[in-house]
Amino acid sequence: MRPDRNPLRRRWDRIEAFIFGGLVIVAAAGAPVAATMAGNWAHADSARAARVQQATRHQVRAVLLAAPRASVSGYTINGMAPAMARWTAPSGVQRTGEITVSSDSPKGTVVTLWTDQAGEETSPPLTASQVADQGTLMAMVSAALTVTACLLAAVATRIAVNRRRMAAWTADWVVTAPMWSRQRW
Repeated sequence: MRPDRNPLRRRWDRIEAFIFGGLVIVAAAGAPVAATMAGNWAHADSARAARVQQATRHQVRAVLLAAPRASVSGYTINGMAPAMARWTAPSGVQRTGEITVSSDSPKGTVVTLWTDQAGEETSPPLTASQVADQGTLMAMVSAALTVTACLLAAVATRIAVNRRRMAAWTADWVVTAPMWSRQRW
């Protein structure tokens, strides 16, 4: 790997060592840069989405019209079940639909529900910790992808250089083999 004057070291060995050294530098310097850039981008994008969600999503109170239906399977883990409810959309329109509530909620229970402007049920807006988590996740993924790309480039380089080595070895053997295979009596 080091650049010495070893007569057995071929030109392709030196090229391979140079490429591997460059890939190590790219991975060491590129992964943190990629992580920072991708993390900042994802955080800013998530923060923008959270602001939009906070402006367009509203909490409303819904009244259960019926008790939740019992679960058919025994695989429910969270104790939640669907139930019919009625609520008033932020626009003032009365809405009726199926929502997910605690399975032990009786008829007439008032629950808090997140809706959009039209009154359709939706998820709550992103929290500050969710925004931060999305930035962190993107930073880790981009760093891992940068290192993986460098490793794949190293493997591809190794395969290409080994093919060149084998071709050179075959060419040398074509010249050397007749001298070795002569029978001496």
